[in-house]
Amino acid sequence: MVGRPYPSLNSFLLLVLSTGFLQLVAILIIIILLIMSTSGSLRQRRGGVGSKARRLMAVCMGGVLLFCSGEGVADHVREGLQNRGLEEVHSDDAKPKLTVKGTTARCELKQNGGTAQAAATGSLTLSQKNLTAALECVGANIASIPEDLATNVCQPNGKSGRTNQCTFEGNISAGTAVTLDTLLGVATDAQWTKNRQTERKSPNTQTWTLQLKEADLPLSEKTFFVGCQDGSNSRSNGKNACKLTVNVEARASSVGDNNVVTCTYGKNSNPEPMEVEMSTENNTLTIDCGSEGSLKPATNSAEYCDPQNTDLENCAHKFVDILPTFVTSWWATTGNSAKLTIPQTDFPEADQQILLGCVPTTTASEGTKNTGQTDAETGTPTSCRVLVTIKSSSSASYGSPTMQMLAAASGAAAVTGLIVGSL
Repeated sequence: MVGRPYPSLNSFLLLVLSTGFLQLVAILIIIILLIMSTSGSLRQRRGGVGSKARRLMAVCMGGVLLFCSGEGVADHVREGLQNRGLEEVHSDDAKPKLTVKGTTARCELKQNGGTAQAAATGSLTLSQKNLTAALECVGANIASIPEDLATNVCQPNGKSGRTNQCTFEGNISAGTAVTLDTLLGVATDAQWTKNRQTERKSPNTQTWTLQLKEADLPLSEKTFFVGCQDGSNSRSNGKNACKLTVNVEARASSVGDNNVVTCTYGKNSNPEPMEVEMSTENNTLTIDCGSEGSLKPATNSAEYCDPQNTDLENCAHKFVDILPTFVTSWWATTGNSAKLTIPQTDFPEADQQILLGCVPTTTASEGTKNTGQTDAETGTPTSCRVLVTIKSSSSASYGSPTMQMLAAASGAAAVTGLIVGSL
């Protein structure tokens, strides 16, 4: 009787590489028992039955060992995964958490979170439709960022002269502490106000609220940071902290009484050109470019832009071509504001249109550079366009109340003359 060939060396190495230690022991035992059973069968004439029995015993023993070893490995793997999961849960429990819903943010500081490497982050946006923001901080020892949040906020990219005023992560400063009106570039008394009633009801909770008015909105998009941290360790340096990014959208450009145009430069400030009319009765136009823009074309150029264009390009058209008596002294400038006055006697014979406006003096709004915000969030500044219709002297005259009174007086005089002549 010819026995089965012994396993080759390659097969054995393949088994070693593809199995664990216990599985390898089981395989070795099976091989040994198979060898013994094969050798025994050569010595026994009637060993067929015994050989088969020994082979069956070898397979059973090997199977038991494989099953046991598999169970051991599975238990080991299962235990490792469970331990890892518990470590992740404990790690998450130690991290601060910042949740933002609409314009309300809630920061949950963890008591054992002093070793966190990064602050919890989130953002909200204030605009003409949403002028109120709230920051709720929950924790055993709450400290605001910046420390004097009632008067200051953190302006990105600036270097703070006061240690740890705007530190959210480690020793890295996120900016400088400035007053809110300085950052927004408007005169406002708006500031973050702490809700003392909430603090009395829940000593472990502080709520701060910011209420803006539409006039408080800036000329271009602005961004600032505020937040809170665990104040139990004065040297925590923002390791257990929440960092809230507040984006403030610019207000829209507008036209007021007497053709006074106020220009702004936000991403949504100028969807369409603003339209104004100049006539003998309303012969002035004021364009206020503010501190973040400049008039285009300049007042001393005696030129205007093509009214058919959608932007402030192709601005080499001459005023004298539509207003033959034009002189640059019709323009008067005060700061960043320019006023055009057309004498009542110098209006054109036919209606004319010109395009003027203000262009932002910076390519990116101050306070939005390098803050991790995308263009879609912070926006690219836009130009403020003013489409001016200069009414003809004839249309303006006949439509004016003064000329209507003169016409009525002339008609009355003519009728009186006819009556007197007929007597």
